[in-house]
Amino acid sequence: MKATVKGRFEGDKATAATTLAVPAAGDLRFKASATEAAFANGPSLRGLTLTLEKPGAFLIDLKPHNQDARFQFMNSALVLDKRVSLTYTHSTSLAPAPAAAPPSRTALDCSVTFDPANKVNFSHSLGSGGCRVKYTYAHGVDRLTTIEPLFDTNKNAWEFAVTRKFQGGDAVKGTYHASTKLLGLEWSRDSKAGGSFKVATTFDMSDQSKAPKLIAESTWNYEI
Repeated sequence: MKATVKGRFEGDKATAATTLAVPAAGDLRFKASATEAAFANGPSLRGLTLTLEKPGAFLIDLKPHNQDARFQFMNSALVLDKRVSLTYTHSTSLAPAPAAAPPSRTALDCSVTFDPANKVNFSHSLGSGGCRVKYTYAHGVDRLTTIEPLFDTNKNAWEFAVTRKFQGGDAVKGTYHASTKLLGLEWSRDSKAGGSFKVATTFDMSDQSKAPKLIAESTWNYEI
């Protein structure tokens, strides 16, 4: 059994979450995830998520508190010597429908890997009338620098991300969202001891009088 504990500090708010993963029959895996909401006022179902998955094939999420469910199916194949991966995601509520029940949400995701350095991804939410197209380019022999331009047809706006990895598990990432004019900087480190640490900050370029937003996040993995 594998346990993951994640702590997150954002501004003046601190949150925590934990996940337990247990192997099931065959390649199946069962996971139970809980946030601090499950223990804030005594044990409760709020903040609890149950997941049954077969990696690379399907995933089913259920939130017992409000009976929200998410179904995800994945598959990939070689087409003209190119790896094509498809993901279908459907989110809905299994509870008796009240007058203001949230609508079901369906999304399609397709990625085409041309070679280890070049990949294109298409994402579309049904009913949105648009899609997100992202190109990923990994530069260099060791592919330590990754450049990811993205275009959102709904917002008619670009997003950019550049990630640079270093020996030892460190990585630096910069992002920019043209629609919101948010500039993000992130530093992360993966530890061989089973944990990771991340510090990120965002700047609102449309209003530079606003203080930067700071986020710190730590993750620890344990084998039980």
